[in-house]
Amino acid sequence: MENSLERLREHLKNGYKIILKDSEGQDTDDIAKAIEVQTESSNGSSKGTFLLNEETEIEIDGSPVQLRVIIHCWMNKDSSAANYLADCKNKQLTNVSFLQRTDLINWLSGKTESSQYLKAIGHNGQTSDKANTSNDESAPLTDGSPDAKLATSGSAGNGLVPSDPVLAETMKNERVVQDHNSALRGARPINFGYLIKDAELKLVQSIKGSLRGSKLPPGHKVAHGRVSKTNGSSSGPRKDPIILIPSAASSMLTIANIKQFLHDSKYMNPRDLPSTPNGLVNIEKNFERISRPIRFIIVDNTRMFTKPEYWDRVVAVFTTGHTWQFNNYQWNTPQELFQHCKGYYFHFAGDSVPQHVQQWNVEKVELDKNKRFKDVEVVRYFWHSLEKELISRGYH
Repeated sequence: MENSLERLREHLKNGYKIILKDSEGQDTDDIAKAIEVQTESSNGSSKGTFLLNEETEIEIDGSPVQLRVIIHCWMNKDSSAANYLADCKNKQLTNVSFLQRTDLINWLSGKTESSQYLKAIGHNGQTSDKANTSNDESAPLTDGSPDAKLATSGSAGNGLVPSDPVLAETMKNERVVQDHNSALRGARPINFGYLIKDAELKLVQSIKGSLRGSKLPPGHKVAHGRVSKTNGSSSGPRKDPIILIPSAASSMLTIANIKQFLHDSKYMNPRDLPSTPNGLVNIEKNFERISRPIRFIIVDNTRMFTKPEYWDRVVAVFTTGHTWQFNNYQWNTPQELFQHCKGYYFHFAGDSVPQHVQQWNVEKVELDKNKRFKDVEVVRYFWHSLEKELISRGYH
């Protein structure tokens, strides 16, 4: 009698539709809930019913595979490997590797006449270790040739052990030839993806850190892509941080309107305000994540920077986008300056940001020209950004 897997293959080759049935005999799309599968021809007539829990002649990794797994492979014949794997996990079904699944689908569809995972059926229903061969190769030999004598010399009991002593001795040394998939991957696939994360955390990051550290002078550190200098113990008192702003009269923010903007959250045209003679203002600010109020010194020039330590206290630099602004700075190129200091470029909404400014390591802050009620939101954003910079420098 023809086995159920062969009958199912014939139905699939003929293009019959498969319908999953649950325990109540109702149609279902979930193969995990189904107990049987029915095949149906194009005219709607039923052609056969197969139990999904039945073990088949397909053996993978030395174990028989249930028909449920075979049908699941067939239903996912057009799915990607990732989608098929995800579906197997969701339905808690055996995952068949890509090469194994391709081999089974080709055999079920009739593209190939044999499968390396299909075991041939013996006379008493037992399976042999020989793969299924085509009908021409499996035809009995009756021409009286030596091969025919060997084929018919097996014992009447099982038809598997040859009675020829020479052949029996030879078959004792027989071994199963591995395919390239099992030879390379072994009997059980192992995902080594976790090693990539380990290498990133333990090797790459440590190497990057050592390279960055070796290029910096003592007492410096890297924070948010910029180099900052620490003042020894972070527990000691820190000197007031400094904010550098442009001295140009055409700048949006000058020493005349900077306090109204940062302290009162209101932008005013600097031309409508009196100038500040000494070019310096002080602003005190409370932060959520810093325990004490911070007093900022805001200046529009570096004439008072008589010691190198003043540059260590610069936490932010406002720029108009003109490089002449940096001529008297300790770092007089934007590439070097904004690696050491946090940079900000304020501009009105609708104004284009110059191409060279977009390439600088500065934060672009947009200000509305007319809607002054939006100033509060802009100033809050600026202080929140600067708070991160202060924490990275050891203010707490």
